[in-house]
Amino acid sequence: MLLLVLIAIAAFILMEFWAAFIHRTVYHGVLWSIHRSHHRARRKGFFERNDVFVLAHAAAAMGVLVAGLTFDLPALTAAGAGITAYGILYAVVHDGFIHGRLPLSWLGRWRFFRSLRDEHLYHHTGDINAHFGLFFWNRVPSHPAKGASE
Repeated sequence: MLLLVLIAIAAFILMEFWAAFIHRTVYHGVLWSIHRSHHRARRKGFFERNDVFVLAHAAAAMGVLVAGLTFDLPALTAAGAGITAYGILYAVVHDGFIHGRLPLSWLGRWRFFRSLRDEHLYHHTGDINAHFGLFFWNRVPSHPAKGASE
């Protein structure tokens, strides 16, 4: 059981690096035409084109969970649980709190959440040195590029 918990935790942590890598190389690369909707100052309605990525990642996580359960592979199921936990937390903190899509502004009472918000919003300035992660791989560079604009 301990091994399965460790696998789930490892999957959760690895998702941060995977998300940062995909965000930088794919979303700000070949799929910028879709991701750009997330970088606009205002959204028309509740949804944005970028939400298609949420659906794609959720489908992949469900696939891992279903495969683990179907083929009785507890390690794969544990990995799927860690991936799913990351996705839920990412959606709540990133979309819900940071971008205000859920009524979670009260999280700003805590310095940790204010820091996450500020560090993520720095990414939206367009500074090429900004990080692309969210939870622990999302720090404002020590020397931000001059002229970074929104």
